[in-house]
Amino acid sequence: MVTLVDVEASLALFAEGIAGRYYHIKPSSQFASRRVTVDDGDAALTTDTLLLPETIASDNAAFYRVLALEQLAQREFGTLAFTFDGAQERIPTLATPPPSATALRMSDFEVFYQSVSHPGVLQRCFFSCERARLDAQLSYHYPGIRGYQRAYHQHLLATLDWHDEPASALEVANTLHAYVLGAQPGDSDTSVRLLEIVDRVANTMADVYDTAQAALDCYELCTPYLVDGITELSAPELDELDDPTHWLQREARLEDWQEDLKAMDAAMLQVQMLQGDEAAAKNVEGMADGEIRPDDVDLTAMQNERDIAARRLDMERSAVQDALGKAQLEARSYRYDEWDHTQQRYLPKWCRLFEEKLEASEDQNVDALLQVIEAHRADVQHQLENIKPLGFQRVYRVADGDELDFNAVIQARQDIRAGQTPDERVYSRRERVHRDVCAAFLVDLSASTDDVIEPSEQPGTPEEPAEEVNLRDPFGAPDPEEPLVPEEPGRRIIDVQRESMLVMSAALEQLGDSYGIYGFSGYGRDCVEFYVAKEAEQPFHRNTLRAIAEMKPMRSTRMGPAIRHCTTKLLKSGHALKVLIILSDGFPQDADYGPERGEHEYGVQDTAKALSEAHDKGVETFCVTVDRSGHDYLKRMCPDERYLVIDEVEDLPEALSKVYQALTG
Repeated sequence: MVTLVDVEASLALFAEGIAGRYYHIKPSSQFASRRVTVDDGDAALTTDTLLLPETIASDNAAFYRVLALEQLAQREFGTLAFTFDGAQERIPTLATPPPSATALRMSDFEVFYQSVSHPGVLQRCFFSCERARLDAQLSYHYPGIRGYQRAYHQHLLATLDWHDEPASALEVANTLHAYVLGAQPGDSDTSVRLLEIVDRVANTMADVYDTAQAALDCYELCTPYLVDGITELSAPELDELDDPTHWLQREARLEDWQEDLKAMDAAMLQVQMLQGDEAAAKNVEGMADGEIRPDDVDLTAMQNERDIAARRLDMERSAVQDALGKAQLEARSYRYDEWDHTQQRYLPKWCRLFEEKLEASEDQNVDALLQVIEAHRADVQHQLENIKPLGFQRVYRVADGDELDFNAVIQARQDIRAGQTPDERVYSRRERVHRDVCAAFLVDLSASTDDVIEPSEQPGTPEEPAEEVNLRDPFGAPDPEEPLVPEEPGRRIIDVQRESMLVMSAALEQLGDSYGIYGFSGYGRDCVEFYVAKEAEQPFHRNTLRAIAEMKPMRSTRMGPAIRHCTTKLLKSGHALKVLIILSDGFPQDADYGPERGEHEYGVQDTAKALSEAHDKGVETFCVTVDRSGHDYLKRMCPDERYLVIDEVEDLPEALSKVYQALTG
């Protein structure tokens, strides 16, 4: 038996190579939608995800590649380009669906199925015929898949119940599907006709409208077995199913509606300009007959039409997101183990982490952040200047060293033979000439970082005298002549964290170390969010400043997967010294971070395991928290007391620089 979790990483690369874009790979059982259901053993395609069976009862892992290709082929070979108007042009006998079908927001596939009395039967026939067409396209364009394709089809045939002489609508549909999979045909008239239909679409010249015609022909073969709108066996397999393909087509239709909306806006703007331009108004009489005049256009009617189209677009977009889930096209997903201390074992590939970039708008005001950098950079940079270089570099052609420079020796021998004076610098040695450090700052973006910082009492500051209270007015009625001044919001923990990252960035740029800045949050083990403000190899520029400014409080704190992902990034950097510094405001917690909600030890132990794994791989770790009660869990979570509890949040920038100096100096 092959499991999806074992091949998920390689399958994601395979799908990206075929489609030219990244797709998340998820088990079908994880697809949760109020509108669409996908059976555990089925495969499906959504906007950004390939849904595949969690297991396949075979030892051939290539079957997953066949399944992935069959789903991706819907986009590549025109399945989603189907329109009902196009089908009517190609198929003159196609009946017009009832008004109720076209009045609703249906996909063109659903309108096509509604053109017959038993939509579920036609849908089943269409799926089988389209599969025959797509399999032929895949076999032609990807010849390396042919052997695996045949083997997978034989695997499916072993569990399919079909008959050479079908005696019901269900048997007709199953027999059609068996012939698509390559079963040996029977001698009955129905079998012969079904085989002819399959041969007609199983070629590279056929398109999706040929599939529609073939599906209608198959439906005619099922008609004798359909009575009063109910199949003879009342088979649930022939009921109409809400498939993600319908919603994918409706999503593609949103782009056309968006273009229509832009065209309406452009037309309205043109009319407004003409009506407001006096010179244009004088030239209206010179327009040709039949040309639209500004005075003849009702801007109110155009605005109403535009508003209706915008509402329709918003409603349809909401419906698609409700059915397929919110698309994460810019994110990549990774799977990580989790340590279950209650069972003393790893839960393999238990968490799914989504990595995406923090993008900020171009018009974001960052002047206040630049002032923070100027205020703190000097102090932080002064502390970091004491750090000594750690990296070694071999210097060649020196007069004294620990090894011979063989190239220099060969050159010297050639000079001697040529009668020239040889160069005596024939040695090489290692010198400390540069730093070889890569640091990763991992910032907690949980909802609790939205808390306002309590102002600390400064010693020696005299208390302000209490205002006199008017006992006749205990509610303190304000003076009607005095204007009300809104109270400024207090600084939050996330504000200090952002400022600390900005100050450290400015200082490290001067030091020359490689560093990355990341944030993490999420909700649940299937949605751990990892945000990239700056990768280690990227230079610091104004977009980086905006990305750091975009860090904001979000959801929960599942530290384990974020630490493991950050460790993976550091190991790939190739630097000699790798440092991971975590900024947090509390203990790790999440909705399902443990057997019971609110149980903290599970998250602490998983985080401790993740930190231990990083240390074993050569990553120096340190945790800085502003949680004043952090000693209780940090001493169990961090190795060798590699943690620091800050009493005053305002001290965070200075504390970070000291921690960094201690780890890399």
